Amino acid sequence: MELHTMFRIHEKGAQQEILRQDSNPNHKHRERVFRPRISLFGLNEEEVRSRYRFSTEVILELYEQIQQDIEPNCERNHAVPGMVKLLSALHYFSSASFQGTVSALSGISQPSFSRHLTQVLKAINKLTPQYIVFPSDKAAIQTIKDGFFKMSSFPNVMGVIDCTHVALSPPTEDIYRNSKNFHSLNVQMVCASDMRILNLVAGYPGSTHDSYILKHSSLHTILTSGNLPEGWILGDDAYPVTKWLLTPIKYPKTKAEKNYNAAHKTAHSVIERTFGSLKSRFRCLDRSGGVLQYSPEKGAQIILACCILHNLAVSRNQHVDILDDLEAPPPVPPVSREENTEAGKQTRIKVINQYFTCKKLFNCLFFLKAQSNLFCSFGYAF
Repeated sequence: MELHTMFRIHEKGAQQEILRQDSNPNHKHRERVFRPRISLFGLNEEEVRSRYRFSTEVILELYEQIQQDIEPNCERNHAVPGMVKLLSALHYFSSASFQGTVSALSGISQPSFSRHLTQVLKAINKLTPQYIVFPSDKAAIQTIKDGFFKMSSFPNVMGVIDCTHVALSPPTEDIYRNSKNFHSLNVQMVCASDMRILNLVAGYPGSTHDSYILKHSSLHTILTSGNLPEGWILGDDAYPVTKWLLTPIKYPKTKAEKNYNAAHKTAHSVIERTFGSLKSRFRCLDRSGGVLQYSPEKGAQIILACCILHNLAVSRNQHVDILDDLEAPPPVPPVSREENTEAGKQTRIKVINQYFTCKKLFNCLFFLKAQSNLFCSFGYAF
């Protein structure tokens, strides 16, 4: 579809509001006002990225994917085009401005913006199976493991897990109040080494402990099914150590334990960068940009849509600088020692002894480096 066809929407100046009097001087008729609607025309690429956090090319790609769900299904002259709806939503996600502000800049009324935002959210969230998927085949999992090993020297990592909070306008239920005394959703994510989100749980109240969310999530079912190749998720001390989730050693004593902790910290840091990138791109998700003025259910829909868009950005190399003023996360108490499983403790000891003693660490690195060179010689990239 040609750019001019898609975006040439109300480029002329605003029609001024005029009051007309009919033959009866006691009646006044207010003509409808159609303000100039938002458009990509007239914006250079830097301005497009600054306002919407995506390039024109990626916005067009996204529009093509959701076009059927957001275009008006009527022939009215001033029906709001799908592209206007999409740009308005992207502007809201990136700026965290109030609905009235975004709607005014978009050239649509505030009630219309609210209605169209719901439509765009539903359309984007339908893309979840395409963009947020925890891999199940060996090749995809191995690619994730290779990525973590390159950056941290920690083997067999299938993802790193943590939770972040997204502030809400106070709901009636106090269970949404978190440990920093503001209302929020506690959002669980698992990501790969390239900051791609692999799994997301977005609906729990802010007072919910991280380990509870994991235990009651579909991810827990996936990881305990026994259908995945050998590997583990890395988490902090808010999670119990299990056969498939490894946490740091609280008080490392040996050199091997310190090597293990250092590699664990390097790998796990990806999730913090993911949170930073996500909230820097979409200021509506960070308390420094305000709070979501919606119900928890609508807030969860916004979080899911932003995570899908984040993965789209990662896949298209749409980088964003992580801001310095992001809200620090609420503190999370560590799980009780009783929740740590014996199988998990034994797995962690085995991993430390097998991969992080000095001699074995050197041999492991040498072997995997040789494997990487061998594969590259056959045309595979690591």
